[in-house]
Amino acid sequence: MQAVSRRGSAIETWRTIAIGVLVAVVVGGLFYPPLGLIAAAMMVILLVTAVFRGRYWCGNLCPRGAFLDIIVRRISPGRQFPGWARSLWLRSIVLVLLMSGFAWSLANLPLELSPDVPGGIYGLIGAVFVRLCLITTLGAIFLALVSQQRAWCAVCPMGTMQHLIDRAATRTPTRARIATDPDACRDCGLCERACPMDIPIREYLEAGEITHPDCLRCGACVDVCPTTALTRMGVEPDDV
Repeated sequence: MQAVSRRGSAIETWRTIAIGVLVAVVVGGLFYPPLGLIAAAMMVILLVTAVFRGRYWCGNLCPRGAFLDIIVRRISPGRQFPGWARSLWLRSIVLVLLMSGFAWSLANLPLELSPDVPGGIYGLIGAVFVRLCLITTLGAIFLALVSQQRAWCAVCPMGTMQHLIDRAATRTPTRARIATDPDACRDCGLCERACPMDIPIREYLEAGEITHPDCLRCGACVDVCPTTALTRMGVEPDDV
């Protein structure tokens, strides 16, 4: 059966809920640090997911991504993110700096304060994730206000790790990838203008699918395509 362009209803429902999850971690976590462990669990899940679906998490399940798409997009100027700013070397620097600070914070937990922190040792660990989530979310909002709503996703450390995993993983084509049909393409360029990651989609037409490791599988390109040149592979309307 032909793939459909829109996301499944279950995913759209989750994206709405996910915004609340993000608020719970970055705001609620300031008062109850163990909530930061939610972010820890999601980091593990997204890295595992990357082996099979690349950056599918970023485009469909990420709480911050949903927040940027649904809320921040309304006030973002929608400027194209500079090509040099999404280069792998810059992204690697951001990854190393943030992960180094993250690792240092975990290695230097003030254990003597654990009796006074909600959740004890788990609260101290959760607080590290809350700070990381808060800092990166503020950074994402800033970049969205000077560029486009998903600009942060081009330099996000977790996104970079998924990018690298996707490039290294050996796998067969999986669900929720974007199929291409060069014969149906009108060369209108709407897909590339809609892509939040500025992927040169038309370069992948002859390949039969978009294999760029930064593809979020969000379907924005599919939604604006006036023909069947782009379709979701193997996804039914109500699939998760």
